[in-house]
Amino acid sequence: MRRLSAPLRVFAGRDPFLVFLLVAGAIFALYWVVTARRETIEVPLSVQKSLSDDYEMMAGKKPDAAAKAKLVHDYVADELLFREAVDRGMHMTDKTTKQRLIDRVRFLIAGAPAEPSEDQLMGYYAAHRDLYRAEPRLSVDHVFFEKMPADAPALLARLNAGGTVKGDDFWMGHDLPDYGVSMLRGMFGQPFLDRLNRTPTGQWIGPLQSTRGWHFARVRDRGASAMLPYPAVRDQVKQDFLSEQSGTLVEAEVQKLEQGYRVRVEQ
Repeated sequence: MRRLSAPLRVFAGRDPFLVFLLVAGAIFALYWVVTARRETIEVPLSVQKSLSDDYEMMAGKKPDAAAKAKLVHDYVADELLFREAVDRGMHMTDKTTKQRLIDRVRFLIAGAPAEPSEDQLMGYYAAHRDLYRAEPRLSVDHVFFEKMPADAPALLARLNAGGTVKGDDFWMGHDLPDYGVSMLRGMFGQPFLDRLNRTPTGQWIGPLQSTRGWHFARVRDRGASAMLPYPAVRDQVKQDFLSEQSGTLVEAEVQKLEQGYRVRVEQ
């Protein structure tokens, strides 16, 4: 029989029962450490039925015993992998997964909003008129060059005198009728658009540089911003109304949740 260590010999000499309690306690603690993290993965009959129904729909027949065992195995495997992903914090670092979870919780909080009445939609439209205005529009002529033309001043003078200039081909053509300012901004950039807005209608200017090359351009016509009629934007009004309703419910819940956290914004 192996000799007890010095500390245990001391305790054994004084109270053998105390040694028993210490050893038993150590064994229990070790068991708890080993088993504490073992969680139960439940596969209730409702889940098994759902798995079998999905299999029958895809395969056209009910699953046999082997197929059922495979379905349960795959379900448990997916559950294990999901929990491992959570343990690794992937739900916090994967942007797509995180956004899906956020969207899901938003829906669980807000639910499906009640169908709004026509009066509610028209009231929302009237209270948010700035959301439903058509942006200013320009009709633009331009002559495009892939590289800066050497005789730019002469070309500009010819255009303003009513002459024509042959440039390079442009993917959207050289006549841009009734284009919204956001589209022109996307095609040519904000500095280009700013120059057009500062130039009198009908006057050629240039060469202006864009992300695509060089342009001589003139504004042929301008359309001011105007309210869009309610029938034309009713679907958008409804979407915006429902979004605001859901957002109000979600924001109220967020304010409650904030009470359990400290928020620190690093400066």
